[in-house]
Amino acid sequence: MTDAEVAEAAEVLARGGVVALTGAGISAESGIPTFRDPGGIWERFDPEVYGTWEGVMQSAMTRPDALADFLGQLRGAFAAAEPGEAHRALARLEEGGLLDAVITQNVDGLHQEAGSRRVLELHGSFSRRACLACGHREVVSRAEFLEGLEHAIRGLRTAFVPSLASLLPRCSRCGGPARPDFVAFEEAVHELPEAEGLAAGCRAMLVVGTHGEVYPAAGLPALARAAGASVIEISTGGTFIEADLRVRGPAGGVLPALVAAALK
Repeated sequence: MTDAEVAEAAEVLARGGVVALTGAGISAESGIPTFRDPGGIWERFDPEVYGTWEGVMQSAMTRPDALADFLGQLRGAFAAAEPGEAHRALARLEEGGLLDAVITQNVDGLHQEAGSRRVLELHGSFSRRACLACGHREVVSRAEFLEGLEHAIRGLRTAFVPSLASLLPRCSRCGGPARPDFVAFEEAVHELPEAEGLAAGCRAMLVVGTHGEVYPAAGLPALARAAGASVIEISTGGTFIEADLRVRGPAGGVLPALVAAALK
């Protein structure tokens, strides 16, 4: 990160009409493990099993201890995670009237905890539950999410698991089993038309913590650029994002400096 890079990017952001696109890198600084990076969760747990709802249900019956290990990894990470400086900087940019929305691929709810008000969660959220019986969705606290994980882990460690549904929390509307409202592999992302509309209508897209590999989210910067927006990327290494401006460095260091300069 250089002063010149920050000044140039801040000048673009200061004009307003900014939309942020965030990925796993912004939350990795808060202790949330990445899935795809070297050393990430998918190197230790097969994504064909643990990244699909059908695989998780089958694993509960055939490899309950392995599924308990996977859920334990998630529980440990989410129990300790807090919003980082990068999350807080984006909330300040929104409060200052320059940022219209955050589009995120993350499911951790840290943007909302940091104070961001308009957040589109393409891959769903662990802060919601979706009923498998009636489809009702409801917001849950982090404590409730962690309690649900702990209940499932304890159940998986028992000698007999009749079904994964028996270990899930219950829907407040109908009493049916309710799963965390994340988007598993082969499931449709959430809020995509609204995200595409924001990308096509913004003046600048601020891309933070994503390699640009996972579609359809990876197509949003190109959509914004084609509509005339400037794409500003913050990253620590190479990505597939075609950006107009790049600021190298960790999000927790770059974003606070960039936002402070833009809000002057």
